[in-house]
Amino acid sequence: MARVEGIKKRLENNNTDEKTIKEIIGDGDLVNIIKRMEKSLEPDIMHDILSSCACTGGKKYLKYCENIGKELSGKSLKEKVDVLNKDSDSEKIMLKSAKTMTFILSNKDNNKYKCVCSATAKKGIKVSNLTIKNNDSDDCIMPLSYCFCCAGSMLLHLQLKLGIELKTKEIISSPINSKGKKPCEIMFEIIS
Repeated sequence: MARVEGIKKRLENNNTDEKTIKEIIGDGDLVNIIKRMEKSLEPDIMHDILSSCACTGGKKYLKYCENIGKELSGKSLKEKVDVLNKDSDSEKIMLKSAKTMTFILSNKDNNKYKCVCSATAKKGIKVSNLTIKNNDSDDCIMPLSYCFCCAGSMLLHLQLKLGIELKTKEIISSPINSKGKKPCEIMFEIIS
């Protein structure tokens, strides 16, 4: 998960100067950090930093994804996608072209899409709470760029399951950017 300390460490590893790091980290409010990253960094650098913060689901889940990939080996990409789409009501993969696909994660709670990120946006408020309109979330809107972190997770899982190489192309929508009106939707470029 893209957490303040993880972002700070990755900025340092990316040879970002100390003054810029302090400006980006600022008050430690994750929404504001992402907004400052958008202003201070090249998009590709910011996306790489956030993608590298991806939680992977742990060794057991990665092994599960690898096993699915082995079971689906030898099938066409369309056949693999069809199998995966049958296995889940909340996760859908749509092939858009020979070079792109979208992944939609649509967990709902009380007729609103919810986010599963457990990172802290700021003291006492989790990122997932940003979909809820209440005093605790201060009605913060998380920039879509933040979701490159989750996209990094989905990318890894899909690569293992589908046996292809992907690159995150675009974050189309997310519950934390739409106040729960839209699901997580990520477009991936199919590399090979």
